[in-house]
Amino acid sequence: MLETGTTGPLIRVAVRAPYPSVRAGLRAMLAAEPGFLLVDEADDEADVTIVDIEGAAGSGDWPRRPAVVLADSPAAFAAAVPAEGMPMAYILKEATSTELTAAVRAVAAGLIALEPAVATLWQRPSLTPAAPSSGSPSLTPRELEVLRLVAAGQPNKSIALQLGISEHTVKFHIGTVLGKLNAASRAEAVALAVRAGLLPL
Repeated sequence: MLETGTTGPLIRVAVRAPYPSVRAGLRAMLAAEPGFLLVDEADDEADVTIVDIEGAAGSGDWPRRPAVVLADSPAAFAAAVPAEGMPMAYILKEATSTELTAAVRAVAAGLIALEPAVATLWQRPSLTPAAPSSGSPSLTPRELEVLRLVAAGQPNKSIALQLGISEHTVKFHIGTVLGKLNAASRAEAVALAVRAGLLPL
């Protein structure tokens, strides 16, 4: 149930994570933004629950209500498929506070929100990445540029600055590359690209 604050309806948010430091960090990110009311994780009236997949995977301890699910890699979301039609957001733990709060608001509005890399996996029959095909995947010149910088250990912000594009576009290209290479992480994408001859050793 939404409560009304000075700036409009408040979204009641519970945070569920295995480590106190992670819970504190997530709560601090939300507390810095208007429109949220932080509640105890056991509060049955929470509008949205943020769940760190590391603490819930395999345990069946998923909330029976809208949730924002966090994971280290897109493949980890395979264990977090919700009941049909349940509002959910799937974002990586590297997400910014802006991305986190946007995901919470989307879920509170009854939507499903996916990271680009997660969306690529979501479109498959299974969320578990398939084995790479025998033929070399086709990457665009821009995707190869992004992948080369990823292989060099560059973060998204640095890649965006070097290529003159937005961080969102960088994340989109990385998500597309992960999908084309059937990779579950940036590191795996680089390894598969080297194996396929797309990147030099």
